[in-house]
Amino acid sequence: MKSLVGYCLDLRYRRPTKKVIARRAMQIGNIEGMKVEENAAEAMAESCGNDIRQVLNSLQMWSCNKNKTSSNGGSSGTNITYRDLKERQSEINKDEVLRVSMFDACKSIVEGARGLSGSDAKAANASFYKRTDAYFVDYMLMGLMVHQNYLKVCGGQYNAVKVKGDDDGEIEALNEMSKATDAMSDFGMAEANLRGGDQNWALLPLCSVLAVKVGHHAGGPTGGMLPGYAEFAGWLGKNSSRNKKIRLLQELRRHMNYKVSADAPELRMNYLPIMRKQFEELLFCKDGAMVTEAIELMDEYGLDRDDVFENFDEFLFNAKDLKVKKFGDLDSKTKSAFTRAYNSMAHSSQALVAEQGAEKTGRKKASGGGDAGMGGAELDVVDDDKVDESDDDDEEDDIEALQKKFLKKGRKSSSGRGKAKANGKKKGGKKKK
Repeated sequence: MKSLVGYCLDLRYRRPTKKVIARRAMQIGNIEGMKVEENAAEAMAESCGNDIRQVLNSLQMWSCNKNKTSSNGGSSGTNITYRDLKERQSEINKDEVLRVSMFDACKSIVEGARGLSGSDAKAANASFYKRTDAYFVDYMLMGLMVHQNYLKVCGGQYNAVKVKGDDDGEIEALNEMSKATDAMSDFGMAEANLRGGDQNWALLPLCSVLAVKVGHHAGGPTGGMLPGYAEFAGWLGKNSSRNKKIRLLQELRRHMNYKVSADAPELRMNYLPIMRKQFEELLFCKDGAMVTEAIELMDEYGLDRDDVFENFDEFLFNAKDLKVKKFGDLDSKTKSAFTRAYNSMAHSSQALVAEQGAEKTGRKKASGGGDAGMGGAELDVVDDDKVDESDDDDEEDDIEALQKKFLKKGRKSSSGRGKAKANGKKKGGKKKK
């Protein structure tokens, strides 16, 4: 969102409160011939999650039971009292899980079963089903969300036991953390079979149970506590950066394959650190950047300007102790001098020629009088040093033959147009006479 803030108008909308919705519901009820109590309207708005559309739907459902008498002294069944609303709330209430956000659902899963000490099996089953339903709030991302946050709950359980000085409790907390990790691994295997290959979506309930199992071990028997809000899945950003680096590494490998015979891991581990060090010595020289030598080294290995100034900086280790100079931090004067020198030279790398379309940039003028007839137009010819001279002669002969054919057609068409214009003038003159 940070990259979009400068280009967008930030408009803040707040959900209407239950009192505002209740007053409007009472007005609508009076218009439709229904008497709605204020506390009943507020309870209805709260049960619907302050959803105005659901409140209107609830009013409509209530008004359909005209023949039903209420429990407060035989009044009309269309009137809504607080007591009647509590009796029929299950009929018009909106499902609670639909109002839960993805972050709240993740929090309820990773914290495990809370507040069940001394409860019966019915309450435990209800808590279990509630957490499995929370997984389906957004089953596409809920696994990544659980993976991002479950260790925080495990850490809280371990720190709580460590403060007490209970060694056996620490071992037990570590064992529960290991079980939660194993359950997360099982979840990853099930989800991989669900999304990849045959896409066995019948495993989706199993994924929900395994996600709940992760929270069960992370929270412990009495449930844990997630500090703060649930974090969004960081795997998405890391995976995007990983794919970007793989793409850049494949691009470097394609540029250097004429000189270097190595796969992508070997190129990353063995070649790039040494080449980076060489370019650092040339460009960050105390006596000034050695631009010519750097360009010669680039041409030798088939690298272009973006490879050195942008792509090399992507392949750095994240050690804070290493003070690495980045090529992007060069001063503008050195960059401008390098760019001018690089653009003034011809680069014959096969990969770069193919990428930049340089095979069509070389132009040769056809010999003979054909150029004069074509208005001095230049023909695109493949500029390849490896082409034999005999092939060049054959191509020039073919070009001359094509030029003669086009010239003959042009003369015929131009002469035909001239005759048509002359005939038109004669006819026009006769008509005027």
